[in-house]
Amino acid sequence: MTRTEYYDDPHAPQPNSLVVAASAVVTDDQGRVLMQRRADSGLWALPGGGMELSD
Repeated sequence: MTRTEYYDDPHAPQPNSLVVAASAVVTDDQGRVLMQRRADSGLWALPGGGMELSD
């Protein structure tokens, strides 16, 4: 199942869940940015992750 991203779309459906997530921009002394290849899509992204909200 893929996720659809909506950015400033007035026709986007109302949210039905809350996802707590964070990302980080990590650089070295030469200004290079650390990236990770996503296992689900193969695309490059900033390192980060989500947290499941459960009891």
